[in-house]
Amino acid sequence: MKTEAAKCAAEIRKYMKAKGVKASVTSKNYSMGCSVNVKIKEIIDPKLLDEINDDLAIYQYGHFDGMQDLYETTNYIPEVPQTKHLFIEYDYKVADVFIETLVEILKDKIEMADANPEYQYKQMARGILYGREQFMTFSEACGAIIEYCNKNEAA
Repeated sequence: MKTEAAKCAAEIRKYMKAKGVKASVTSKNYSMGCSVNVKIKEIIDPKLLDEINDDLAIYQYGHFDGMQDLYETTNYIPEVPQTKHLFIEYDYKVADVFIETLVEILKDKIEMADANPEYQYKQMARGILYGREQFMTFSEACGAIIEYCNKNEAA
């Protein structure tokens, strides 16, 4: 018999497949809880990532309140298989390549006058990946990466 977290993971797998997004979905059960981890295996548009986060929110039955140091059940839906913790993120192997390449592009485009420019470049690249940076849109970043890779391949 499947656990509630395993049922939740199965539903999320179906959703991700219907969206056409490659992802690994795993569940874990442990003392006092359970979790489902969604690792996205390809770079997707930040708008789609936000949509996925919004749509999958029904599979988490609450949230942790760090100020009170307790878990609050705020989203319990009996008809839906749910988990205590739901983590949706890029697989680091995919995100790191995108971010590292984008950092090189950003270094060519702007000069950081900061105590730790490498950190700032990485933060900016992460912001672009997640659609939270205004300097460059996600589409512009993808175009710049393709151009950068083609230029380096030809050299």
